[in-house]
Parts: sequence; C-alpha cells; structure tokens
Amino acid sequence: MNPTIASLFKVGILKDVQILVVDNDVDSGVLYTIFLQNFGANVIATNSIKKALKSLNGFVPHIIICEIRFLDENVYTLLNKLTEMEAFSKKHIPIIVTSTCTKGTIEQIPEIEFEGYLLKPIDLDKLFVMIESLVPLDRKNLLADKLKQLFVDSLDAANSLLMGIQFLGLTKDYE
Repeated sequence: MNPTIASLFKVGILKDVQILVVDNDVDSGVLYTIFLQNFGANVIATNSIKKALKSLNGFVPHIIICEIRFLDENVYTLLNKLTEMEAFSKKHIPIIVTSTCTKGTIEQIPEIEFEGYLLKPIDLDKLFVMIESLVPLDRKNLLADKLKQLFVDSLDAANSLLMGIQFLGLTKDYE
C-alpha cells in the first residue's frame, strides 16, 4: 500500500461516509471494512444480496462496493432497490463494481450503471482513490473548510509565537 494514501493526513477523511460492501467472499468484505474504517467510514459488509437488501432498511449508503457475480442470487434485485432509493431521496448512490471476471464481461451488461470497476484481487490504493473521488460534494466542501480552518489556526499560532518573541525583546523592532 502506498504510504501517501495511508498517511495520517488521510485518517478520518471518510468520516461519516456510509459505505455498503456487498461481496460473496467474506474475507474481501472484512478486508474492505477494516481498510475503510481506518479512514473513518461507516461500513456495513454483507455476503449476499438478500442481506444487503435487509441492511438498506435502516442504512442509506453514500457509496456501494458490490461484487457483480453471486451464486443463486440476482444482483439486479439490489440495483432495483437502489434505483427506488435514489428516486425517493433525489440523490445518486455511486456503485463501484468488483469482480473476478474481465471488464469486457461487465460492459456487456448495459443495465448496470457504475462509476468504477476493480478487478479482483483489489488494489486498495485504487479503491481508496476511487471512493475519495465519489465522496459526495458537500462532504468534500466540509473537508476543504476543515483544512482551511487548520491553516488559519496555524497562522494564528505562528503570529502569537512571533508576538511573544517580540514582547520578550528577543527581536529588534523594525517599525
């Protein structure tokens, strides 16, 4: 994993972002959950379409990470439910598709609209960058505001330090 992605600066960057992981491989779901929670995301992971649909009763995700191939389950059931939720809330829920099959296979299914595609095994750096680009715009503005406030606080601290040094007479007054 790239140290820039995992830097302390990024910890908490996904705070309050709700992510639903739907993957028939339990280990993948656990990996994504631990990884994304490290950045502050609220993650629910399920290993079936049926459990994912049940979780949507009390959880409205900002982003979905979904395996496209399920044995004896149809991913379209989940996609139809998401379409209903989007129509009701008037907010788009981006989908990142994961799969062990090639991208060409996914592109042959025109009904699935997705913002990103990752071939398994997943590169966690790519997953993070993709999620970060899909974070709702209002969340990005909150992050920009926090960064701006940190900068202003740093300037205030530097100014206070300089005034303290001047007060102690440690610098010449050039007024």
